[in-house]
Amino acid sequence: MRHLLRCAGQYDYFKHLDLQACLGRLQRIRQQGLVQWACSCLRSAPIIRGLVAKEMAKASAKVSAGIKRDSLSITQLPKQGRPAKAVLELLKSREAHNVRVAPGDSSMSGVIYISHEAHKALLDEVYSLFSWTNPLHADIFPSVRQMEAEVIAMTAAMLHGGPGTTAPDVCGAMTSGGTESILLAVKAARDYMADIRGITAPEMVIGLSAHAAYYKAAEYFNVKLVKAPLGPDYRLHVAAVARRMTRNTVLVVASAPGFPHGVVDDVAGIAAVAARRGVPCHIDACLGGFLLPFVEKLGYEVPVFDFRVPGVTSMSVDTHKFGMAHKGTSVVLYRHPRLRRHQYTSVTDWPGGLYISPSMAGSRSGALITTAWASLVHLGHNGLMAAADDIMRTVREFKRALQVQVPELQVVGQPHMSVVAFKATNPQQLNVYCLNDLLTQKGWHLNALQRPAALHFCFTAQHLNVLPGLIGDIKDAIVALKANPEGLGSEGSAPIYGLAGASPDRGLIREFLVVFQDALLAP
Repeated sequence: MRHLLRCAGQYDYFKHLDLQACLGRLQRIRQQGLVQWACSCLRSAPIIRGLVAKEMAKASAKVSAGIKRDSLSITQLPKQGRPAKAVLELLKSREAHNVRVAPGDSSMSGVIYISHEAHKALLDEVYSLFSWTNPLHADIFPSVRQMEAEVIAMTAAMLHGGPGTTAPDVCGAMTSGGTESILLAVKAARDYMADIRGITAPEMVIGLSAHAAYYKAAEYFNVKLVKAPLGPDYRLHVAAVARRMTRNTVLVVASAPGFPHGVVDDVAGIAAVAARRGVPCHIDACLGGFLLPFVEKLGYEVPVFDFRVPGVTSMSVDTHKFGMAHKGTSVVLYRHPRLRRHQYTSVTDWPGGLYISPSMAGSRSGALITTAWASLVHLGHNGLMAAADDIMRTVREFKRALQVQVPELQVVGQPHMSVVAFKATNPQQLNVYCLNDLLTQKGWHLNALQRPAALHFCFTAQHLNVLPGLIGDIKDAIVALKANPEGLGSEGSAPIYGLAGASPDRGLIREFLVVFQDALLAP
């Protein structure tokens, strides 16, 4: 009898395991989608897995061969340190491998936002002056604490938050960049909604054009990512967001502008529906935060996107882009401190003492914070306005030149600022990825987009002199492609983006990206 009971117990146990396995499998299918789940099953078959591994090894070798390295590779700590002069000489030789930038004539989309050498020299001197400061020790470096608070306040005021506005309690923190600002905004919203509504299965609604950092936030903080389609104008609209909100929604996101196409989402409508349902609404102005306010003042059409919109509860804004600070600073803002407090990490029972940190990092570079402060104070409202005017004039001329001189290309949507995306008027006759490869050969560095296949160029203060060369090279490359539609053939990025566009198996593309990243991290 005891044996029968034991067998019955084992049967119930294994039945429970089978049920759990089935539920887990169903959950994976639901998360991946049926097509992606089927592709992953196919890739897991031994024969297919072997073929994929062989192709990935080839891809890894090809990527690795294409990475520029100098002949001296230092992979172990030298037993005897080198003299300072020798170290500087080595660094100068390595720096020479980087892409050169002449003032106002950058060949790179975005990347460098600082307007002129004198401004950079100021920031370099400021960095040196504060190089060993750390805001973790506010009592030791009170000047850094004050400058961080002032950068936050200046940024808030620019975006119609703070004293004297309809959002007087706007507050925030500085971070290492746009991704960290986004991560912290998502974390704060998740924990805030868990606190006030008890949500334990959080969801976040974003547009398809939202930055990749939201995917990272979803992975880090276990938030389900709900993706809403864009309208024909490449903007995210309120109807698409409202249909995807549920009782588990902890955050909705709008972009100002979206990175791919440079258009501002329907912030007013999206924030309004979020406010009606009591859900936080984050505006990703990492790219546009220090440009759009001045573009609007110059008379260009810019949809309202900041704290003037009542339902906007948080914003991310990068000082190291159009704020022209050194790389490594951004600001995350909240309409009220009760939301910001959920960004913090506080530890009360640690033997090392009482601890609280406002961001993901503990120790931070006070020098970078001070360069952001110096940049804003040095340029001021009028300096940023003048830069915006120059940039937007260049953008207008570029769009006009495409329309008049390059009928094979058309602008995607109606860009609200300095990111201009363009695609082939007839994709059957012109492969924009092959066009991008030829432009890369000529020294240009554009961003390749997908869904739809397109390229974009982000104009900054470093692009005021590039138009004749850029338009000329685009026209020459198109002529070359008409003679040879395959462009560089199997070389360049065109085959990769072609595969990414044609393959339904996103897991396979993801494996290639891992191979690519592994190669970049190899010495």
